[in-house]
Amino acid sequence: MHYRIPLGWFSVSTLLALMTVVVSLVVAYLANESALAPVSMIDLRRYGGTTFEDLAHLELWRIITAQLIHAKMPHMLLNALGLLLLGKVIEQAIGSLKVFLVWLLGGGMATVISPVFIDAPWNVGTGASQATFAFAGCAAVLAVRGTIKPTVSWSLIAAVLVPGFTLDLVSGGYPKPGHVAGLLIGAFMGLSIGVSTNDDR
Repeated sequence: MHYRIPLGWFSVSTLLALMTVVVSLVVAYLANESALAPVSMIDLRRYGGTTFEDLAHLELWRIITAQLIHAKMPHMLLNALGLLLLGKVIEQAIGSLKVFLVWLLGGGMATVISPVFIDAPWNVGTGASQATFAFAGCAAVLAVRGTIKPTVSWSLIAAVLVPGFTLDLVSGGYPKPGHVAGLLIGAFMGLSIGVSTNDDR
């Protein structure tokens, strides 16, 4: 017997977006006594951000927690919206389990990679933007295949990629490694996974 998750407003993509908002606000409050205040990288590592050193010590749970916490809350809200809207589009096509795997593996691996050129103690991987890029890569492949409706999909893909890469170029002068990795891993996963049947959802 397969358990089917209904794809109304309550779905895996909705749950991921809600968890991102709640956990980020709680961590900001714990770190600063203000849910809307920016959180330093040092504090974010204490609350679940990840570094290569942490993973070398087998703190693998950070692959999940790192994606749920953010330094700046406006950026977090933009990421949560991307998870919700773009996630729902691909979830309708590939099913709840597979969209969770894109978030976990695509977003998780890209979050680990994201601070690769950054010096300690700021070399902490955090945030959901890597997962939104993974969703965008997956959605792009599905749109090209005709699995999802291209008109809405390309608009949502652009809404994730254009602000993300623009912010990268303005702040760092080059695309963030985690964003590029997320996009490529998501595209690879889009090529690798099939369209969902009802039993997968």
